[in-house]
Amino acid sequence: MTWQPFLPYNAILCRYNEIATKGRNRTLFESALADSLKRNLANAGPIKVINEHGRLFVIPTQPKETFTPEDIQLFRDVIPTVPGISSVSPGFMLQPTLEDIENAFDKWFPTVMDAFRAQKPMPQPTYAMRARRANKQFHLTAEEIEKYFAGKVLAQNPDLKIDLKNANLVVEVEIRFNRAFLSFERIQGAGGLPAGSGGHVLALLSGGIDSPAACFLMMKRGCTVDFVTFHSEPYTPPEYIDKIVAIARKLNTYQKRGRLAAVNLLDAQLEIRDKCKSKYRTVLYRRFMLRIASQIARIFGAKALVTGDNLGQVASQTLDNMATIEDASDMMILRPLLTADKLDAIAIAEKIGTFDLSSVHIPDSCTVFAPDDPATSTRAYHVKNDEENLNVEELVQKCLKNTIVINPKTDKRHPLEDLTTNKTFVPQGT
Repeated sequence: MTWQPFLPYNAILCRYNEIATKGRNRTLFESALADSLKRNLANAGPIKVINEHGRLFVIPTQPKETFTPEDIQLFRDVIPTVPGISSVSPGFMLQPTLEDIENAFDKWFPTVMDAFRAQKPMPQPTYAMRARRANKQFHLTAEEIEKYFAGKVLAQNPDLKIDLKNANLVVEVEIRFNRAFLSFERIQGAGGLPAGSGGHVLALLSGGIDSPAACFLMMKRGCTVDFVTFHSEPYTPPEYIDKIVAIARKLNTYQKRGRLAAVNLLDAQLEIRDKCKSKYRTVLYRRFMLRIASQIARIFGAKALVTGDNLGQVASQTLDNMATIEDASDMMILRPLLTADKLDAIAIAEKIGTFDLSSVHIPDSCTVFAPDDPATSTRAYHVKNDEENLNVEELVQKCLKNTIVINPKTDKRHPLEDLTTNKTFVPQGT
């Protein structure tokens, strides 16, 4: 919990990094980021987003003139997970005059100091100002502004020390042509690119920790994500689907609405259990998952599949086994967590709010008929020999026929067939 007080801020300054390199396409990314901000900050009530020379300003609209403490807490909680934002600062939008900046500083900096000193234990207070003068016609340079306010602060707070590199009390001032902005707080964002700017993918979503984290990393690269999960009812309980719906619903807070396809894999699993070598069972399951996911991806208009694979984490995620599994699909397979440490995935899951949901233990399709002797180094030709005992295409079609599409927000469900016949097809993101 931040020690920062809840001041009556009238604006939020949003910064971005990567978008600034996009040249002629920059306005498209800025527009996508503005839409994402409006969507993620909807609980703050009506807001307006102003795009101005490398910055986005969020301001409340009438009748609200300032943000409430609840709004500010929302910004502190939500902004760090909004793809495309490098950082934000709640603060005061002012007239671009030294008088207005000084009046706001004199009024609110003592409150900030009081909140800082209320910490237990209180660290040594250190101060710095970061001034940015976009309006070069302003009569003071950025350095002169910083020195001017440092003199005021040190005179009023003799225990305060200047630390230009690692201050724990940082005041930021931006002076632009039409406005100035004063802030006492900077909230780090997720970085990356705004959701919806990088194409559309389908993620294989399980009830574990890794696949939701992989979904978020793809959103952070600007992708919109639909989801597919696999179950084995009646061997897996109905609560498993409810768990996946809850995870997808949470992930959708970071993007436009993504759909969830739930595939009953049982027909394929029973045939594999009865007709194939047990040591290849897990690899064969996953080959069927990719075949089925590839067809659903084409129905959904996705350009690639996403998995939570992490190299060497389980038997199916060795280099040999991943190559054998990938051989079953002709679609691009993206693995954003491939080289991540498990603690990195956990940290992402905790940050985005899926960790507790994933930690609820409910049996999934991977545990149904799981072999005692899973092969860790398979070759595609070995597995294909086993698959000759199966009618692969028929099994894929059976599983697709037993697939439902779920709206995670409303939990409304309908057969996948409805999308292929355009009966109830709703484009992704609407």
